[in-house]
Amino acid sequence: MIDRRGMLAAVVRHAVELEDDYVDVASTLEALSASGDTALVSPLHEALDRFLDDGNFYGRDLIARILAGIQGPAALPALLRASARDLHDDQDSLSAEIIVLLEADRATARRTVVEFATSDTPELRHTGLWALGFVAEAQDIELLAAAATAVDAAVRSTAIGSIPDPDGDDRAYRVILSALDDPDQQVRAAAVSRLGFTDRTDAVAPLAARVDDPAPQVRSMVAYALGRLCGADTIPALLHLLHDPDQHVRERAVEALGSVGGSAAVDTLLGLAAAEDPQLRAQAAAALAKAVDSDLRVSQHLVALAQDSEAAVRAATISGLSGSGVNASRWASLVAGLAADPDPVVRLRVAVAARRLPLDAARDILRRYARDPDERVRGIAGIELERLTGPNAR
Repeated sequence: MIDRRGMLAAVVRHAVELEDDYVDVASTLEALSASGDTALVSPLHEALDRFLDDGNFYGRDLIARILAGIQGPAALPALLRASARDLHDDQDSLSAEIIVLLEADRATARRTVVEFATSDTPELRHTGLWALGFVAEAQDIELLAAAATAVDAAVRSTAIGSIPDPDGDDRAYRVILSALDDPDQQVRAAAVSRLGFTDRTDAVAPLAARVDDPAPQVRSMVAYALGRLCGADTIPALLHLLHDPDQHVRERAVEALGSVGGSAAVDTLLGLAAAEDPQLRAQAAAALAKAVDSDLRVSQHLVALAQDSEAAVRAATISGLSGSGVNASRWASLVAGLAADPDPVVRLRVAVAARRLPLDAARDILRRYARDPDERVRGIAGIELERLTGPNAR
């Protein structure tokens, strides 16, 4: 007979003592998660409470995984309550478990989440509003609109981020617009971000009105949001942000111009690509790669930037092209031409970009890099070769 309580005790001991590696308990964790043994639910809740009280987020995540595996969506309340306890970690693993449960049974999950989202306890309400963003329906706009005026700024910010798609819902759109004037910068940033993920052309004007927001975080998000909206009417605001006092905001504006593309944006980026400052040239190179299909001038300038005297510019050109979505055959020769670059950072970028090259070319480069004098290049080459030759190879 399988001693599952003993197996659970071993997982708990591992999370407390941290003497072994995760691989030593991985198989036990999987077996418990797949066991369907509901007799373990009570001791699992006890273990979860213990880890929460001890501030042990690693143990919390292990127990949450087992609970989710055994109970499925029925584990959602316990995991939401665990998420509401701040253990000063990013909660990436726990959030992933919760999202799987939310999507497994949206109707049931939504009922649970709404209870949390209307709680009188700010922490539970905040967690519920976050989760509601994954299962929200049009009818939830009233609940979210009310939360967007809450005293707690974290609640307001999360409510704005969870509002359903406002593309065809003017009520939702107005709630987001009102948050642009919120006294808290996190709330304003959330509203700006939400507008950037719409397809509403009328979102450009209210976003442009925030280019002088007192918070750099908000101005940076404005640049990002305008880049996502892409219309030519975004360019004046982005040109304004190019002169922002905050460097990160300026960098975001350059990136956004690349996303917008077109002759006006490319004119500005070509000017930056000719700057004396190599950092500006590098930013321009990455942005121009995104605009390569929007203006015939871009391709020839990218070739020149790939031969720039500064390694950072050459590396940025490769990274920009490999992340641009442009057919790899159009820039394969450019990347291959930099495979023997003397700078290891450039070779690192080539190693990462190789996965999108024709198979034979990619293998040739990566096999050469497996003997590269730089340890980082060798490491990336090994990982990428495994992608090409492993069981899940293309």
